[in-house]
Amino acid sequence: MSLPPSIASEAPEAAPRPQTTWGIWGIDFDARIVQLVVVSTVLLILAFNNRFVEAAYDRFVLELIVPVAVIVLFWRENPRLYGLRLGDWRRGLPITVAGIAAMAIVIWLVGRLPDFRAYYTDSTAGRPAWRLIVDTGVDLFAWEFFCRGWLMWGLGRKYGTDAIWLQVIPFALMHVWKPQIEQLSTVLGGAFFGILAWRTRSILYGWLLHWFMMAWVLMVASGYV
Repeated sequence: MSLPPSIASEAPEAAPRPQTTWGIWGIDFDARIVQLVVVSTVLLILAFNNRFVEAAYDRFVLELIVPVAVIVLFWRENPRLYGLRLGDWRRGLPITVAGIAAMAIVIWLVGRLPDFRAYYTDSTAGRPAWRLIVDTGVDLFAWEFFCRGWLMWGLGRKYGTDAIWLQVIPFALMHVWKPQIEQLSTVLGGAFFGILAWRTRSILYGWLLHWFMMAWVLMVASGYV
């Protein structure tokens, strides 16, 4: 699919590669899309059903290290093409700072609701505040790369900016066990993070904002502040 010039100028750059197709039961599929969807789905299932060390560090391996290994070792590409870079900090940093200021107030109010208190008090498992912050940063970096790096830009090579909305589906499903308000917020929130990553060509700014939001809701809902 060719992108309009205005969008193509902001699309993740990559060296042209011939499209490999796989024929399955008489239907031709883009091999890269098949690989991306199958590997991503298996990784999410493994992350959901298993605890090898701790949840945050399990996801760091499954949702960051494994996809980067696939990109480098099998696809022979630079992970920078998938958002692992500084990107357009002049655009991303002000949005991140403004987002932190706005969400600090929203979370201060919403994080005190009973369902947030019940869920997040349980999930802190008595960890000290500094551990919550560190663990959350590790966890959310993997989440951002998985959704707004690996998936969005992997799908974006074929589907252009529609990939921003496609990555919202797994992102929202990764929140299904959380309070309903938070579940619903992931639809537009996931799209916002996707647009931010696309425009800045980096997952960094979404990660910083998402990290703050998650750490702050843990602190507020669990009574640390």
